[in-house]
Amino acid sequence: MITELTSAFDDMMTALQALRYAITEQQPAHWLPLTPQEQASGARPLAVLTDLITDVWYRDGQDGRETRSRHGLIMMNDELRTLAQSANARKDAFHQIVRSAQQALEKPGLDELIAGLGNRHSDLRESLHFAGLSRVHLKQCYRHLPVLEHCPLKVGFSWYTNGRSIRKISVTEAQNKLLELGEEKSHIQIQLSKLNHLPPGQQLAQVQTLAPVVRANLVYPESAPRPRQAMNVALPLMLPGDILPEFNRLDTQPPEGRTRQRRGDQKVSDEPWLPSIRVHLYDNR
Repeated sequence: MITELTSAFDDMMTALQALRYAITEQQPAHWLPLTPQEQASGARPLAVLTDLITDVWYRDGQDGRETRSRHGLIMMNDELRTLAQSANARKDAFHQIVRSAQQALEKPGLDELIAGLGNRHSDLRESLHFAGLSRVHLKQCYRHLPVLEHCPLKVGFSWYTNGRSIRKISVTEAQNKLLELGEEKSHIQIQLSKLNHLPPGQQLAQVQTLAPVVRANLVYPESAPRPRQAMNVALPLMLPGDILPEFNRLDTQPPEGRTRQRRGDQKVSDEPWLPSIRVHLYDNR
């Protein structure tokens, strides 16, 4: 298992490095927004872009649930496209080996194996634009490079900042979740008391606010099978061809405050009713 895991990781990194080298050599048409810090340091967009697609490590202090992302565009000839597809295949193979290891090994043993991978390919890690990288970030390993089959006529980037995951739960489920947090705590008692005044059949909504994401709206010719397509963007879009399509330039950070009006058909209240477990009432307005 150790040999298979190490070999799959090395194959993935070799494929990513080959793509990085080819992009650097060919200098294809591209666009990538830079942060103020990157601009001040004189960073080149293509260097930051190649760092992003080969970066599979945690930054110091990075939340394990978060992945570093950046929108952008890069044009790809047949060679670059083949290299990107090969890298995605190696990512899938590594993901599968990790899944097998998760089933075969106890968590401490698996964690030790993954930690050991972080010491490999130190030359690449130390050459990256990002500093303080040491541990392998599995989610950044698994995510695919977004290779598009056809080049759109236009790409419209926009920040989506109001995303929420909503799950219906019953009064009993909410009560159990609160009890798990400690019935003796005063703020939990207050919330349990609020629940007691609801009928047993009342449906509640457990809401999780999603991190801001960039969404790309792709426009193709009307004769195309799908003239319009929308997708979330975690890495620069890789497009076939030589010339960038029409696109808008979007900052690296989302705008402050709500960017969209509250939907008229929104059924869940804005404020949590049971804040300890992120439960909201359904809005009957």
